Amino acid sequence: MHKIVTLESVAEIKLGMPFKSAIQDAGEQGSCYLIQTKDIGLDGILDLGTLTSVIPDGNPEKHYLFPNDILLRLRGPVFSAGIIEEGTDKPIITSNQLAVIRCNENIILPHYLHWYINSSSGGKYIRSMSEGTSISKINSKTISKMNVKLPTLEEQDKIGLINRNWIKQKITYNALIQNGDLLFDSICENIINRRALENE
Repeated sequence: MHKIVTLESVAEIKLGMPFKSAIQDAGEQGSCYLIQTKDIGLDGILDLGTLTSVIPDGNPEKHYLFPNDILLRLRGPVFSAGIIEEGTDKPIITSNQLAVIRCNENIILPHYLHWYINSSSGGKYIRSMSEGTSISKINSKTISKMNVKLPTLEEQDKIGLINRNWIKQKITYNALIQNGDLLFDSICENIINRRALENE
């Protein structure tokens, strides 16, 4: 039987950087990319291609994110987590609407933990601890007490590899669906426009 540990015993959990005013896209002038809740899909896929570029107040360095950092949405209805797979041309930060989870990789592997948080076991705990009526939410303290099954590092690595490959496949499938939607729309538009020309 696998060991059960609390998340805080195997990972550092903290909130992202607070923003006192509305987030504005600074374009090329921005010094950092900002990951927001909307950038993490309900399926746990983190899209780094559409991040907002910002000029944060104060000293953002202590909030910089790195590959293998896990980001958990703290507002529902779906509490999905994304993982940073690679770096970008600017430093990355996130807001305090997300929890940043950084693994002690001698004990728990990031891609395994990413899978576990998004799994039925992880989701069940988070939903049971969420509070609020119209908009459910959780806090970092609640997340820190989450129980996590801890298999061997070898087993974690296998699960993490499966998780990583499945994410890549889902990204490919989503791109195919989006391209298919564009093609389908174009075909239908051509039919309508052809009919309109024939009736002129």
